[in-house]
Amino acid sequence: MEKGLVFGIQHFSIHDGPGIRSNVFLKGCPLRCLWCHNPEGLSCGIGLQYYERNCTHCGRCGHIYRDIKSTEKLSDDQKRDLARHCPYRALRLVGELMTAEEVVAEVVKDARYFKSSGGGMTISGGEPMLQAKFAIELAKLAKEQGIMTALETSGFSALENYIQIMPYIDTFLWDYKATSEETHKKLVGVSNELILANLHCLYERGAKIVLRCPLIPGVNDSEEHLRGIANMCKRYPNLAAIEVMPYHKMGVSKAKRIGYEQEEYYVPEKELKNYWKSKIEEYGGKLTRMN
Repeated sequence: MEKGLVFGIQHFSIHDGPGIRSNVFLKGCPLRCLWCHNPEGLSCGIGLQYYERNCTHCGRCGHIYRDIKSTEKLSDDQKRDLARHCPYRALRLVGELMTAEEVVAEVVKDARYFKSSGGGMTISGGEPMLQAKFAIELAKLAKEQGIMTALETSGFSALENYIQIMPYIDTFLWDYKATSEETHKKLVGVSNELILANLHCLYERGAKIVLRCPLIPGVNDSEEHLRGIANMCKRYPNLAAIEVMPYHKMGVSKAKRIGYEQEEYYVPEKELKNYWKSKIEEYGGKLTRMN
């Protein structure tokens, strides 16, 4: 039975698809976005987080919290032992092996809220298609249970994976992070060629796609990219929605808990958000939502 590495199931989410949702976060990501909101989900293995506010410096962990990043070299069993023996939960595991049945059993607890709100399950990450076989199995099982399912993805996976999962996905939440290939490589570490090709193929096959555009002040909110978002609206007029996702700094503290430093950017205020919206509309685009 296939197992996936899950690093969280978030209930009562209202930002990642329609209605009230349960978000399932699958571990591992091939991208390295400078502003990553879930840095604890980047690695493909089980990890450890250090919650400094919980720590009494009792020494039972051998003071390994002083260099939490070094725990990446430990075995999964060693990481589990450290987390299990920390009496104050200052050390916590990131990632748990689960079957699709176990995940759906947890998600289905919210079925009545899905029904009343038009919600469902969102498979997220990391990049969930890095665990494509498990993501497909999970989506298929949810479909059999009558759960409307969305897939939040960077689009950076083999086209065949998306074709296989498409029958079980009601909505694709597709990231559009930068317009030019050069800028995309600089900001997230990979080319956007595959991402755009996959988007085009799924659109042509009739997939329901919400284009989600994270905007980070001074990083990717250039005139070129705002125009690029507008051009995507015009090129793909039947997209289900176009959403702008303004930067927030939740990833900064999360990165610190796994021993990494993440640059903190300016959190946009209403005036800047309105400017983005007006420029996109000036270039001929139309936003559905500003998160």
